[in-house]
Amino acid sequence: MTAKIVQFEAEIRDPSRIRSRVVWPDSAGPWIEGGLEDLMVHFTYAGWTAFRLGLSLSMILSSQEEQMGQTVSDMMSKLIQALGAVELAEVRLTRDALEELKRDRIEP
Repeated sequence: MTAKIVQFEAEIRDPSRIRSRVVWPDSAGPWIEGGLEDLMVHFTYAGWTAFRLGLSLSMILSSQEEQMGQTVSDMMSKLIQALGAVELAEVRLTRDALEELKRDRIEP
């Protein structure tokens, strides 16, 4: 982890089973489990922590279900835009997901 970033991590299983945590220099919060509402509150806390510390905010979302992960990602992107923040995105795939894309002939 970079020393100049507050990192928000979320693992999405379904709309009612999401766990998230906030990690920043020299500290890490506990995993919080809940639903979409809890995710939004926890993300707001991450944003406030980044603002208070004068650091950038990084968000990592992971989900085994593509549609659920994409839906939450879109929702979080709209929230970031509504807050007037700058958004950069990078998608990283596991080796299995990349092989599946190649096998299905879908370009990443």
